[in-house]
Amino acid sequence: MRTRSEIGSPSRTTPGRRWTAPGRGRLPAALAVLAALAAAALAASAAACSGGDPAPPTGPDTPPGPCTVPDARCAVRVEVAEGVYLPAFATHDPAVGDASVTRVVVVVHGTNRNADDYFATMVEAARLAGVLSSTVIVAPHFQTAEDLPAADEAFWSSSGWKRGHLSSEDGPRPRVSSYAALDALVERLADRARFPAVREIVVTGHSAGGQVAHRYAAGSGEEDAHPGLRFRYVVANPSTYLYPGPERQDGAAWTIPDTLACPDYDDWHYGLRNLNTYMSAVGPDLAAEHLLSRDVTLLLGTADTATSLLDQSCGANLQGSRRLFRGRTLVRYLDARFPGHRHRAFEVVGVGHSSSGIYTSGVGRAVLFQP
Repeated sequence: MRTRSEIGSPSRTTPGRRWTAPGRGRLPAALAVLAALAAAALAASAAACSGGDPAPPTGPDTPPGPCTVPDARCAVRVEVAEGVYLPAFATHDPAVGDASVTRVVVVVHGTNRNADDYFATMVEAARLAGVLSSTVIVAPHFQTAEDLPAADEAFWSSSGWKRGHLSSEDGPRPRVSSYAALDALVERLADRARFPAVREIVVTGHSAGGQVAHRYAAGSGEEDAHPGLRFRYVVANPSTYLYPGPERQDGAAWTIPDTLACPDYDDWHYGLRNLNTYMSAVGPDLAAEHLLSRDVTLLLGTADTATSLLDQSCGANLQGSRRLFRGRTLVRYLDARFPGHRHRAFEVVGVGHSSSGIYTSGVGRAVLFQP
């Protein structure tokens, strides 16, 4: 077992994890209504998780069926470092597994940290695509102190979880990078003993979660550790992107900006200088190689041109004035400077800064649930 005081780097060694309901967290207001329903209605709701069979599953050959309700019945915890847990909502129990599912989707919430809403949205997207029964959906919850985490649950600053920083010094030890926590979750879901039929893992996020998905594509070692699985990264409407080189757009050209006017424009997490603990273990060269060689798809709402919750720092504004334009600019940059990169972009017409609008759209479903 690991005894390091900080878990900040991509790791191939992951401890055993328990799958237990936390009994607390960011649950929707509708839960109070559900609690007041008659016994018959409660039994029908419970069947969403149990498939109508009250007996607990005993292994991957006896799957309970997907849990689809974004409340305590689908709330779980995954151990991401020794004695340190990350809460999540999930359709399937990764500690038990399911021999029938073929795809994993890990969806990361936005700034509001509403993992329950993102879970419900992805469940609906999978249902509309006709793949709910064959898809494991997990929506991790990256908490801050405001969320009142349990004593053994990691939490981060409001910006730290987005950037892969170590969890708070005021939380449990060892401290853990939010990206290392994702690694631990993905490692469990990639376990062939529990999910023998899984052939693909999709890591996606919208808004701040899209920022995580793009940087995670550059930093994680999970894809290399599981060559028999297809990994894809779906990045939806993020505020900013990670650039693999120092150039930024200047009119029709790509130039290195004035560092006196904008000294940190190429620092992590806009660029690959001054990396944090997790990314330092990867290094800038390998991170750039990952970002350019991995299967990354951008989903851009054509109406996402407002400034609400938009990063408007100097480093961010050098990427463009709005989310839509920043996505288009990144692809032009990669086309110009790095031919052969594997980024693609799809635009969802008429959709603004909406995770449900993006993910449940025909375009979004086609990207997420490729055959």
